[in-house]
Amino acid sequence: MNKFIVFSIFFLFALAACSPTTTILPTEIAISELPTATLTVQPTSTATPLPPTATTIPYTSISSPLRDISLDELNSINTNAFDPPPVGFDEPHQGIDYSYFRFENQSLNDSDGIEGLEILSVLDGTVSSVINDRLPYGNAIIIETSLALLPPDWLAALNIPAVAPTLVPDPRHNCPELVDNAEWDNTNRSLYLIYAHMQHSPQFSVGQKVSSGEIIGQVGNTGNSSNPHLHFEVRLGPGGASFISMAKYDTRASTEEIANYCTWRISNRFQVLDPALILQFRP
Repeated sequence: MNKFIVFSIFFLFALAACSPTTTILPTEIAISELPTATLTVQPTSTATPLPPTATTIPYTSISSPLRDISLDELNSINTNAFDPPPVGFDEPHQGIDYSYFRFENQSLNDSDGIEGLEILSVLDGTVSSVINDRLPYGNAIIIETSLALLPPDWLAALNIPAVAPTLVPDPRHNCPELVDNAEWDNTNRSLYLIYAHMQHSPQFSVGQKVSSGEIIGQVGNTGNSSNPHLHFEVRLGPGGASFISMAKYDTRASTEEIANYCTWRISNRFQVLDPALILQFRP
């Protein structure tokens, strides 16, 4: 073989062995991550709450106890003033008597005598007793008005006294055991207004609601009365009290009636107040 050819072949093999091997790496593919969509929650519109509505307090109004005679005119027909007895006694006079033989004003054009004149409830309230022709009140009705029904300025003017201790009436009154009803509420006290010597038995029942200015009877001359007049009496006592009749100074009076009367009028469980303290207020 020609030496030149052999050399050439050897040279080519040597050149191939010395050449570096080229490695083809895989092309790096850039993966672009898409941004994750974020859900934006819009705040829910919240309605602004309305301010709380003030609870209406059912304050009572006030009326004259006699039709067509104003509160300002009452004192002109006061024929027997309030004259309270010592505590534990019954006399001389625990209310006010209203009467006249003649009376004239813009509403009553020359009225002869008070008998038959309509009696009106002074305050809103609840009937707590109906008395039918019993001594000394005759035909009468007691109406309870919770102190919670009185406007604050009235309460301040009344200067409500604290609960007084119950007293045993003087032995000369011959009272039986006093009424002690556990259901009566000394915490929530009430005013009790009695309208006495009515012409007819009151057409109401215990527990019945009465409004200020409502007709509750007519002026009469029943019970321990010597002439037609309205006996108006005010007491402060435990809330929720009621009496099934009451009587005294009569041999026909039952033990229960006398006990009711002594508890109501003599024991100081129901503290007597000057009616003028109530009648000073105006609608």
